[in-house]
Amino acid sequence: GDNFSFKSINAYAGKITGLAVALAVAFTFITALVVLSNMTRLMEEERAQTACLITLGYSPKQVIGKYLLFVFVATSVGGVAAYFVGTGLCSFIYLVFGYSYVMPPESGIFSVTALFATLRSGLKTSAETPAELLKPRSPVPGKKVIIEKIPFIWNRLSFKYKSTARNVLRYMNRFIMTVVAVAGSMGLVIAGLALLDMCLFGNFGNASIAWLAVVVVAFAALLTLTAIYTITNISISERNREIATLMVLGYYDGEVSGYIYREIYIDVVVGVLFGYGVGAVLANIVFAVMGVGSLAKIGWYVWLIAPAVVWFFTFLVTII
Repeated sequence: GDNFSFKSINAYAGKITGLAVALAVAFTFITALVVLSNMTRLMEEERAQTACLITLGYSPKQVIGKYLLFVFVATSVGGVAAYFVGTGLCSFIYLVFGYSYVMPPESGIFSVTALFATLRSGLKTSAETPAELLKPRSPVPGKKVIIEKIPFIWNRLSFKYKSTARNVLRYMNRFIMTVVAVAGSMGLVIAGLALLDMCLFGNFGNASIAWLAVVVVAFAALLTLTAIYTITNISISERNREIATLMVLGYYDGEVSGYIYREIYIDVVVGVLFGYGVGAVLANIVFAVMGVGSLAKIGWYVWLIAPAVVWFFTFLVTII
């Protein structure tokens, strides 16, 4: 019980376990949101096919089973690549920690996040009757926004900015998904940067944890790219007729692009604002798990770098 090495490795094991659980939950939540967005779009695009299957006698369970099989195959194929990436990443982490400790054998787990997200979308779609599924979705009605109650501002906006402001709340589900995805991803970036700042400039000074923080920031940034890219694609695919109408009316390509991307930028701004709160919560969890550090000791640059990362990948999506 008085062995210093034993106490040291036991303390670090507890900290890393808590940190891994907290980050895994956050990453899994954002991943589920991305999968849910993709599968919802796929099922919306195949509403007529679903209606035909139900009319031919297929049960809702069989229809949902088709999509579950699809996502299972897609996840399995992606999992092959993920296995090698994950194995390489784990080997790197083991190598870093191996300088100080004798590490146990590596192990892995299978995530069923994609299947649960698909099941949720499938239940919603299959609940409709074939007649409803064969009909195209009615356009979402326009809504007044709170800014319209401020004539001083609203009357000075041009038509394109008025339409953008209304469309942001017109597509409420997409707005919420974008805000949640951006806020969650930015929160992970802040948590990773806070952990890195604690290691480099705080009183923790552990190289192994610092490398782990770098990995968290890198993967959170990639998750941001994936989430924004997916939701932007959904925004475009859901509004093909609307975009075609604008082009027929004489809108140039740049104007049509601005029509879509202005909404994305507004969603990202709101997501970034909420991301500060999410990041503060995640950073507090990290500090509580590690038993060292606090929000007050985080460098001011962390709060600037995190939104910069989000905006960099947002502009990258715009270019793509």
